[in-house]
Amino acid sequence: MNRTKRPEAPYKAAHAARLIARATLKGALATNRKAAKGTKQNHPYVSKVGVAVDFDGAPLFLFSTLAAHTQDLLADERASVLLEAPTSAVNPLEGARCSLIGRVQQLSGDKADLARALYLIRHPGAAMYAGFGDFSMWRMQVEKVHYVGGFGRAKWAKAKDYLLSCPNLTKTSGRIVEDLTHKWAEDLSLVFKAKTGRSARGWKVLAIDGDGLILSGSKGAQQRLDFASPARDGRGWRTRFRTLVKCAKTTTKS
Repeated sequence: MNRTKRPEAPYKAAHAARLIARATLKGALATNRKAAKGTKQNHPYVSKVGVAVDFDGAPLFLFSTLAAHTQDLLADERASVLLEAPTSAVNPLEGARCSLIGRVQQLSGDKADLARALYLIRHPGAAMYAGFGDFSMWRMQVEKVHYVGGFGRAKWAKAKDYLLSCPNLTKTSGRIVEDLTHKWAEDLSLVFKAKTGRSARGWKVLAIDGDGLILSGSKGAQQRLDFASPARDGRGWRTRFRTLVKCAKTTTKS
């Protein structure tokens, strides 16, 4: 079967942007503030927000109706969110970042429950207020992505290249986490050591996704372990994890 190949540069940019989104816990959300009395035009309003991501990479937010950005979104759902990768560069503009652009919509029912569960995995402290009546879950419907890998490394990408469809993996994620915790604990420790240079003692698996997995330390710190390429189902995920294990063993021997 002939398949149309994706343009390599936009796809790589979209993949790099999704990895940033998976790793980050906060972002700068830009909304459209209603024009004040006596003026004719709206103006941008930027606020710092907590961020988690859905299985496909779409940003998830926990917002209070009292927040200015929530009121903006109720009037105009168009928004963008800037997410940054950690950097030790003296010039912060040398660090990688991405802007996700789309429409941020309030969730309800089962979709809201699932989004809240995913959000609380990344932000356990939010459990203190997530159930309050004025708080609700919101999700960005990503329309396009702008990735910047540093000076001279900027690329636009489409949502279809950014979003990762992996419904089968979503269904089996719980089983994989269980296997990582018990059956593959020794292999996971080996991979963690090779990737971070630290012992895995005190770390536990929080969740997995198509791009890898995330662990939590004893003091609440979080650490991602990413795959070189995404997995779309349980079989693909296990194959990529075995590749990490093989690389870790090779590193240990050398």
